[in-house]
Amino acid sequence: MRLTESRIKRVNIFSDTLADSGYVGKKRAPALLGFVYAEVFPSKETLSEDRRGQTVSSGATLILRREAGVKCGDLAGIFGERPDSRVTQVERYPGHLTVRTERL
Repeated sequence: MRLTESRIKRVNIFSDTLADSGYVGKKRAPALLGFVYAEVFPSKETLSEDRRGQTVSSGATLILRREAGVKCGDLAGIFGERPDSRVTQVERYPGHLTVRTERL
């Protein structure tokens, strides 16, 4: 599958790991796994209301090559160099991967 060059973007992929906080317990420390080139389709922000109040959710859909090693739970730096999204769904097709993310 050929990706559209106008929408291709470099996306950093991080592993969500735990490290000692230096005091008590652990803290999250994302570790860089590498990067992939993806076709990025940002989704619009949606406002939802539940017991906790109103929440704004947004994310993006990424189209990747089949060989990309992205899995659910990974973090992605779509809108910058640091992780800003979490991979929530990976759909495998014969020619590509469709990855859905949500903003952190």
